[in-house]
Amino acid sequence: MIILTGASGGIGKAILPLLSKIDDVIAISYSKNLDVRNLNNVESYQLDLVSESQIEEFISKIQSKLSNVVLINAAAVSMDNLFINYNTDDWNRVLNVNLTGTFFLTRAIIETMIKDNWGRVINISSVAGINGVAGTAAYSVTKTGILGMSKVLANEYARFGITSNVLILGYFNTGLINDLNKESYEKIIKSIPSKNLGEPTNIVNAVNFIIKSEYVNGATINIDGGI
Repeated sequence: MIILTGASGGIGKAILPLLSKIDDVIAISYSKNLDVRNLNNVESYQLDLVSESQIEEFISKIQSKLSNVVLINAAAVSMDNLFINYNTDDWNRVLNVNLTGTFFLTRAIIETMIKDNWGRVINISSVAGINGVAGTAAYSVTKTGILGMSKVLANEYARFGITSNVLILGYFNTGLINDLNKESYEKIIKSIPSKNLGEPTNIVNAVNFIIKSEYVNGATINIDGGI
């Protein structure tokens, strides 16, 4: 069973149909239930990852379906501003969703993984966050923080057959890239050695590799075209 957060985002939407070819998928989104009628073996759930009570209720509802769980933490928000102008509410919102929400859901699902003596935690980070792009202070903090969280999980739960890894994504032909102005878009393209945006299949190939590779643990895998 694959659980995907951020399923309504650009990357989430793009990889969801491909993930459904690997296993059953529970697609989690914050704003609304997704229309997944055209996807086989996909269920959609609306869930506020910052609400511990909602997560507890969610786990209780799907408990009978949970077996050999692959948790893909892809949910994230970004509210950009220069550091000195950053709004405290925006800062808290980004950290709550990207870090605290990831912590809450992962903590809730780890128990099932321990019982199964098998599990995969795949955390999605970003080259934009890791490289400290101007205006992304809160987002960068969360995308770096995920690396630390993943390393801790890798060390604590390998003895239960659970691995924890991070995919550091570059720029793909879906999602936020479509909202950029021409100048920003061209700057990004110039930074990529191949001068091409990534395809969602590259992400899913890495997910499939991690699922099948019990000795890949505590790793960070860059899928960025060589930026």
